[in-house]
Amino acid sequence: MSEIDALIDRGLAAVEDENTEAAAAVLEEATAMAGAEHARVLHLRGLLAWANEDLENATATLLKAADQEAGRPEIHFDCAECLYSMEEIEEAEEQVRKVLELPDVPGEQADDARLLLAQLRLSVDDPAGALETLEAIDAVRKTHPAYLGALGSAQLADEQFDAAVTTLRKALEHDDADADLHYQVGIGLEAVGDDAGARQAMTKVLELDTEEWAELGDDAPPAPDFAETQELRSRLEEVLEGLPDPVLKLVAATPITVQARASAEQVAGGVDPRGTVIFLGSPKSDEDEAELKGIVVMRDLLLTQVDEDDEIDEELFYSLLEQIQHFFRRDDIIVAQA
Repeated sequence: MSEIDALIDRGLAAVEDENTEAAAAVLEEATAMAGAEHARVLHLRGLLAWANEDLENATATLLKAADQEAGRPEIHFDCAECLYSMEEIEEAEEQVRKVLELPDVPGEQADDARLLLAQLRLSVDDPAGALETLEAIDAVRKTHPAYLGALGSAQLADEQFDAAVTTLRKALEHDDADADLHYQVGIGLEAVGDDAGARQAMTKVLELDTEEWAELGDDAPPAPDFAETQELRSRLEEVLEGLPDPVLKLVAATPITVQARASAEQVAGGVDPRGTVIFLGSPKSDEDEAELKGIVVMRDLLLTQVDEDDEIDEELFYSLLEQIQHFFRRDDIIVAQA
């Protein structure tokens, strides 16, 4: 191993250990030794920028590194992951496929790339492509929780609900504190008509999410005050006014309230613990028509879904539409926001 490779490896290890000061010191030394445009120096600089949450600089630098050094799978893979974090799906897929096109990529690296590719396929609503990609993973890694989680997600998206629940429960045997897995189990159980099981899973999601919020301590947002409540109610009312009359009639005159998050009682009654907008009452069933008693904006969940204030109305709109479709069983309602 060359001196520059050993130095860069030390810097990459520091980034992985979240020791950004040590990584920055290594980067400075490596730049002086090999130059700022050396592919591995660029790789380290890109990962350090990512660690410092400078995503635009990180992706630009990692793409430059990938262009210069086409033979190192880890550069393409890290570049793909960074692009994925920025929702640059097409560019991320291009990079991860380059990993799989390289000769003699170690099996574990290739399978990590396949896992990421499966996630990318799911993000563009291609569960069949995700399942095909996952099938190519080596059998020795098909008991790994990351594989089981990805497989369960793909099966769920492909509407293989029974298989998805079975797979996701296997993943939970490795980590019962994974709220995302419990949430997907709940969705799968609801789809097969196991309402009691679905509510039990969603109650677990609420418990785990509440614990995570509690860990924020003083950084957690305070309960919504009167002014914030009134603002969110007004914004949702404006969204309602923009609905076509046939859709508006389903929800018109329904009282709107604002909470931080769903309560345990609400979730036990069937409310989605991660819903930005939720409906209270009795949804349409095979025997009975829907009875809508209230609409609730979950402020904390709303905050997790938006980065800017001007994104709030769009999030309210699509969450409201999803609730209308689910509560009233109206999958025929498709509304495009202006």
